[in-house]
Amino acid sequence: MPAPIDTAATAAQAAPAASAAAQSHSTTPVPLHLSVPGYRVALVSIGIAFTLTGLYTGAELAASLGLAQGLRAVLVGCLVLVAMSMPAALMGARTRLSTYMIVLHVFGRRGATLVNLALALVLLGWYALTAELFGRTCYLTVAAWLSASPLPQWVYTVVCSAMVVATAAFGFRAIERLSVAVAPLLVLLSAYVAWRTLDHASWTGLMALPGQGRDLSTGISAVIGGMVVGVVLMPDITRYTRSAADCALVSLAGNGLGNAAALILAMLPALAFGEVDPMKYMASLGLVGAAFVTLLLSTWAINAVNLYSTGLVSATVLRHLSYGWLVAGCGLLGTLLALTGLAEHLIGFLVLLGLVVPPIAAVYLTDFFVLGRQDYSRSDSAANVNALLAGLFGGAVGIASDLSHASITGLPTVESFACAALGYVASEWLRLRLGRARDWRRAPAR
Repeated sequence: MPAPIDTAATAAQAAPAASAAAQSHSTTPVPLHLSVPGYRVALVSIGIAFTLTGLYTGAELAASLGLAQGLRAVLVGCLVLVAMSMPAALMGARTRLSTYMIVLHVFGRRGATLVNLALALVLLGWYALTAELFGRTCYLTVAAWLSASPLPQWVYTVVCSAMVVATAAFGFRAIERLSVAVAPLLVLLSAYVAWRTLDHASWTGLMALPGQGRDLSTGISAVIGGMVVGVVLMPDITRYTRSAADCALVSLAGNGLGNAAALILAMLPALAFGEVDPMKYMASLGLVGAAFVTLLLSTWAINAVNLYSTGLVSATVLRHLSYGWLVAGCGLLGTLLALTGLAEHLIGFLVLLGLVVPPIAAVYLTDFFVLGRQDYSRSDSAANVNALLAGLFGGAVGIASDLSHASITGLPTVESFACAALGYVASEWLRLRLGRARDWRRAPAR
């Protein structure tokens, strides 16, 4: 699914004039005069939902669940995403701060370092996953043109990854603009392929095709996992919006309608042609050239944003390294990870994200909306032990629920989110009753 949303990159996509400002306000509130109309941010969020990874996710869901169950998974998953993203979006609009600053205020400086390390690892996984699928797409395209590729797939993965690393390190501004231009092309291509698919197979026939027996709960968790990092980082773009209505529009457009449309449009041709690789079913429709150009440009752009975001988040942890070295190092690690065959475990990777990432948002949303800590003019550098423990607790509950198939709600993702929030409230109540500071040292007497 999409790259997690980066402050500078997305601000520039939503409002090109705000690009430089995005850099200068990375640690301060965005001034009101830099706000942009909500519909422009919403259009960006829709474009983010349409990626090569999203095409594969929709195809995998269709193959494992069938169309009928797959549609249910998409509907429920997108509803959960919208429910989680709306308060995160509203928090961004109210504080006008980046996610990094929100995490810093809530978790403390040391706690924020651990959270950012976790996010960096997640982003690195996204980069590796997209790099492998990028290489596979190029490999399949050459095979379609020449009947057989003269080079193995891993060579394409390495070359494509090198292109992305060079772009992220030296030419990000250009690829940033390219991603804005290419996003509508992938939306149109996906819609056209789905429309052509219905000439080959009827809707009734596709609905009757069975899946491979994967349970609905796993499908829902995968849908959520595909966009959940963007939910956690939602304040990065909604801090540029003007109202609560704008926040609702962005959440509904991106995590709701855009995500659902991207997955459903990918399901139809995958089932009709019995292929999960987009290049294979697009080749069956005679669209090799158009598909390759569109997928090449869009995936190149989105993975450059992935790597750019990975470098920025890593820089908050490894402060002594320059951005260029971080990008090169992350690109190398991501490429090596891509060569291990991470894409073969796409659904499992997404399910894991859907279990361990939501507790981060649960903690900072609970801190802001439930505990009412909305004054971000001052920060406490001490680690917020309860915030960290609550996040770990929520993730552990989600993983345990998924592995044991003993989920109370049938949605382990929801349980990980809820347990993190409840655990944080309970532990904060206990801490305050005992008169302890955030790091659980005895608070100084007033």
